[in-house]
Amino acid sequence: MIKKTLIGVVLVAGIAGILLRFYPSQIERELLNPLGWQGWVEKKSVGREVVGFLPSWMIGKTKTYGKEVDQLVFSGIEVEADGSLVWDVQSKKLRGDTYKKLKEETKNSGGKNIVSIKLFEDEDLEAFIASPEARTKLINEVSEVVKNDGFEGVNIDFEYMSDATRILDDDFVSFMRQAKNGGWGEIGVDVFANTIIKGDVEQLKGMIDAVDWVVIMAYDFHRPGSDFAGSVAPIEAELGQRSIKEIVNKLSSFEAKRQKVIMALPLYGYEWVTVDNSYGSAQVSGGYGRTVFFSEGIGFTGINWDEKGLSPWATWQEAVRRSRVVSTKVGRRTVKKTEYYTINQWHSAYFENEKSLKIKIDKAMETELGGVGYWALGYEGKNSSLLSDLKVYMNEKAEVE
Repeated sequence: MIKKTLIGVVLVAGIAGILLRFYPSQIERELLNPLGWQGWVEKKSVGREVVGFLPSWMIGKTKTYGKEVDQLVFSGIEVEADGSLVWDVQSKKLRGDTYKKLKEETKNSGGKNIVSIKLFEDEDLEAFIASPEARTKLINEVSEVVKNDGFEGVNIDFEYMSDATRILDDDFVSFMRQAKNGGWGEIGVDVFANTIIKGDVEQLKGMIDAVDWVVIMAYDFHRPGSDFAGSVAPIEAELGQRSIKEIVNKLSSFEAKRQKVIMALPLYGYEWVTVDNSYGSAQVSGGYGRTVFFSEGIGFTGINWDEKGLSPWATWQEAVRRSRVVSTKVGRRTVKKTEYYTINQWHSAYFENEKSLKIKIDKAMETELGGVGYWALGYEGKNSSLLSDLKVYMNEKAEVE
């Protein structure tokens, strides 16, 4: 009797192993009791998608990602107005050994490799969308890349700079449907925050229906050219200014459709030269300083907290050497000489830390979005555990929600 029971246990366990090997569905199964099928239970997957954008210029400068991201997006290959792909130095990294290793790790971890195509010039975008020949050419060229280079999908990063809602027009949505049927695998499209905030509700829903994922670039609310320093991705903002709260409020009525929406978050901020050390100080003319990566922001001292934007900021002074020409009278002559002096300039940096990113994840989960994304991989630091920690946090929040 014992012998038969053991044989039964081994047989059922063997069948279980075969099923798990050949039918690895997204729903995890757990064998609680090997003596009968009633022992199978389904563990509901409560996680959300994490999209990691990897700019071509960061390849070789990042850690190797595994389960931190569900989609690794190579960003990206430029597109000409005639629909042809531009194979320049950056896009050729797609086939380099360094990137291939990153792709392999993503695949082994159960993630998807996505290739991004980009076109930012309004005039070229208009010409491309208006040309059936250009659209067909691009469909065919990208299909070949997906097939030959082992991608599971395509991210469309086509940005109308003059009008964020132009991407919602029927002709552009019809192109996305054409792409979806063109052998591209999963289709994602990137949109500005203002596309959501200012866009027509029915047009937005139509765009969501046309693709697998809509990725909101929920950042650059304050940019290098802004008149005032401020949070790059504020939860709330002063009257008349844009914020993430406006995005989630708009999406709250989208029901199941919002589960196809990804909120992309920044792993960076900006530093400006400012008039003084006050919150939201005006930028000195031409006073944009630089991008502040997450890995740098964590090293700032004397960090303040933006109670509206719900993100950190810091301010400090730096000595700057200046020169001026001074004229003096020597007898009847005027003598000019260069005089050097030092002034102290205020600098203000608004950036992200783990606390502010978790607050943004909270908003995404409360709104029942499909997940979050990060621009850009590598900005967190090569040895950082940030994305792993945030993935755990997000899935815990998803379980609660």
